[in-house]
Amino acid sequence: MIWALHGAVGMAEDWHNFNVRGIDLWSLLQDGEMSLSEAGKKIAAMASDGDTLVGYSMGGRLALHTMAHRHWKQVILISTHPGLRAGHEERLVSDEAWAQKAEGDWEQFLMDWNAQAILPEVSWGDRGQLKARQEEIARSFRCWSLGRQERFDDFPESVTWVVGERDSKFRNLAPADAIVVPDAGHRVPWEQPEALKDLIK
Repeated sequence: MIWALHGAVGMAEDWHNFNVRGIDLWSLLQDGEMSLSEAGKKIAAMASDGDTLVGYSMGGRLALHTMAHRHWKQVILISTHPGLRAGHEERLVSDEAWAQKAEGDWEQFLMDWNAQAILPEVSWGDRGQLKARQEEIARSFRCWSLGRQERFDDFPESVTWVVGERDSKFRNLAPADAIVVPDAGHRVPWEQPEALKDLIK
């Protein structure tokens, strides 16, 4: 089985063009707060040893927290941050601001989110569908903030890092042996879907 974890302001349906099983990460937060570590355990419990896990951006950070709880055949981390070395408090403040925006006017929040220079425009599911998940999405900025993530530096051979050629920030964060996808920015799977399909055959 191949499992896939969407990014912030994402949906399980983002993966419908890939031969994977997308997990609705918002369901983990519908009953209240859950830490990155707790979420990692929950996700690992859904799978079996020998399965493959694909994580994009926020989903990649959650994937990092599953590795202590499951023997994955392969973990594909796409546009993933390994964790801060400093600046945790500043990031918590920044993500609290995003949480408050997510709780407010949804259309304005989406406009602000997609206006970030790091995020190229792509064709995927209508984010208007996520208005019903505003509370969970706001909670994710608080519970799963990069400011709360531990730093990961050592990775087993089963881990494959993927980053877009135009995503300079995350290219600098990725290991030297990361796969660099040409003509792609941060949203690699939706900019160059064939590159991911080749990796998870």
